[in-house]
Parts: sequence; structure tokens; C-alpha cells
Amino acid sequence: MWSWNHLAPGWLIFLIFLAVFLIVGALGIWLLRGRAKRLSGAEPKWLDLITHTVSVTGTLYALLLVLTALTVYGTYSQAGAAVATEAADLKALHNVVSEYPEPTRGELEGLLNEYVDYMVNEAWPTYQRGDEVDGDRELEERIWRTLLNFTPDSDKEQELSGLAQSEFEDWSKSRQIRSTFSTAALPPTLWFTLLVGGVFIIFLSCLIPTRTRHASLVLVSATAAMISLLIFVVERVDDPFRGSMSVSADPYARVAKTFD
Repeated sequence: MWSWNHLAPGWLIFLIFLAVFLIVGALGIWLLRGRAKRLSGAEPKWLDLITHTVSVTGTLYALLLVLTALTVYGTYSQAGAAVATEAADLKALHNVVSEYPEPTRGELEGLLNEYVDYMVNEAWPTYQRGDEVDGDRELEERIWRTLLNFTPDSDKEQELSGLAQSEFEDWSKSRQIRSTFSTAALPPTLWFTLLVGGVFIIFLSCLIPTRTRHASLVLVSATAAMISLLIFVVERVDDPFRGSMSVSADPYARVAKTFD
């Protein structure tokens, strides 16, 4: 999914949003302020009508925007939890395979070290670019084949093998859950609705009659600033594995230190 996250730092993205909506507001005042005054003179109840319209449409838009922000933040939090869970499951699997006899133990520990190194140094930069990652699945298959090829020579090793396969299944599930968040992003249709809806609300606010142009500018600027801020928040945490506020790969790095 295409994202603005990688194009500019967060503060610049916010300023771009703010500038665009302020320009829209200034254009709306220039085009609509005179018409709003004429409508106010021709229709005695125009102020009540436009205020009611702005209130209803603004409330609906605010609900959509706030619910979208809560949804994407929830997805962002779940993605972080999924990464932490996978790292914990990796640690649990490593604890079990460290009790294996050689040479299987060394082979499995090497594969687990290769996995966390891949996630930190290759997978995460790939996620940041918005590309798909497949190497983690290939390493998972290699680890699984190594576990299956191990032949226990005692009851203790048989029990150890069963425990390792159980831990592997837990890790495999958490890896699959984590991978689903790599494509978790708002659809273009919803982005279109948020942006066009913001422009529509600003234009409606320009139809509120005021005595001075300065009053209109203050009213529209406040509306544009709030819309810009909320859309900025949505954009920052949308697509949780990209951008300056992306979910960190630190849990893998911390687990890697315990492997040594």
C-alpha cells in the first residue's frame, strides 16, 4: 500500500496537510463569503440553516475521522503486541532447543539466530519500503524440517522433541499473525472520503456569514487546523510497519542478545 510515511518527516507532513487545508479555506472565503452575505440577506433564517447544516455534517465527519483514528491506532497497538508475542515465542523455542544434543542443537540455534538477524536487518527495512517479506517463512520451514529430522534416542529426548514442536507451533501462529499486519492499511476509498470530506466541511464553514473577513479567516483556520491534526494522526499510525512511528523491531534485537 502506498504511503506518505517514507516521503517526509512527520512535522513536515503535518505542515503540508495544514497548508493545503488553509489554502482550501482561503479559497473558500474568496469564492463563497460574498455569496454567504447575499444568502443571509435574502433568507432571514440562513444563519440558523447553515449552522444546523455545518453542525450535522461536521458531527458525522468528526465521528468518521475519530473512529478511523481509533481503529488505526488499535491496529498499530495490536501490531506491536504481535511483534512482542512472536519474539517471546522465539525465546521459548530457543530455550527448548538449547537442551537438544549436538549437532541438532547447534543447527537449530544457528537457524534461530539467522531468523532474528533477518527480521532486524532485512525484513524491517523491507517493510519500511512497503515491499513484501518472504524470507521469514522460508526460515520457518527450515527450522521445522530440522525439528522433524531429529530422531530421539531416549524418553527424555522424545519428550523434548514433543515440547519443541509444541513451542514451534505457538511461534508459527504468532509469526503468521504478525505478518498479517504488514498489509494493514486504510483503503484508498476511505482516504478519499476523509480528504474530500475535510474540504467539504471547510467550504461549508465558509458559508457562515460574518461581519469581517478576519472573523471568517479565524473560523475557517481553526476548522482546517483541527482537521489537519486528526488526519495527520491517522496517517502517522496507518500501515504500522512503515514510517517514523512504525512498530519497532527491538523485541527481536533483545531476544537475539539472549541467544548469545
